[in-house]
Amino acid sequence: MSVTIPENRPKILGVIPARSGSTRIKHKMLESILPNKTLVQLTFERSKKAKILDELIVTTDSDEIEKNVRDVGGRVIRWPLPLASKNGTEGVALALEQFKDFTPDIVVNIWGDEPLYPPEAIDECVNLLIKDPELQVSSVADRITDEVMVVEPSIVKVLTDLNNNVLSFSRATVPFPYNPKSSYDHYHIIGVMAMRLEFLHKFLKLPQTPLELREGIEQFRILEHGFRMGIVKGNYRNLGVNTPEELEKVRAIVAGRT
Repeated sequence: MSVTIPENRPKILGVIPARSGSTRIKHKMLESILPNKTLVQLTFERSKKAKILDELIVTTDSDEIEKNVRDVGGRVIRWPLPLASKNGTEGVALALEQFKDFTPDIVVNIWGDEPLYPPEAIDECVNLLIKDPELQVSSVADRITDEVMVVEPSIVKVLTDLNNNVLSFSRATVPFPYNPKSSYDHYHIIGVMAMRLEFLHKFLKLPQTPLELREGIEQFRILEHGFRMGIVKGNYRNLGVNTPEELEKVRAIVAGRT
């Protein structure tokens, strides 16, 4: 897979929010995926290979995560501890308050618990914004090849129009197979979302929305307030670590690829 990077492109900052707390897996980011590599380390090392990022930082509330990232040459910006319960996008905004190297035109929020998809997915996600000046936010979706993932609530499914703009998300199985003989490729959202800086500030001021609260999917806030969200689709064979079962699956996949 090859991505052409425009020469005269805007300034791009990648941010990996890595909180210490996790509901289902305690200290998830520091779980070993390989004997000598943690979850956050693998995600950082993969993201560092993206060609389009001018800088990549990890932002965290944890001394242990900070040390782990710094030990592998990563740059870390700490969150104020009282704000450590914020969601990933809010964590990105907190990091931006302390980042003074340059003012980014586009900020890429990279989930810290998804080490499997290739760095090209980050490049493609940002390129979507560069190629469409009217688009404010973009993300990436991976084709689902495992039927178990279609029904798994931890997997956020995405529906798009014919131009790959998001129509809806759901943790449920969508679309409903009213006509089971029709063919349909299911896709799920993966952990990279790029926003123009101005839209990031606007997003944080938007009130939470009914579907966002009901499904626990913050991207719904974008749709429910009437903004367009573009999607890059691919066959990335991605799986995030949201449950203990997914942690074991990711370990097995990484071991197999290694």
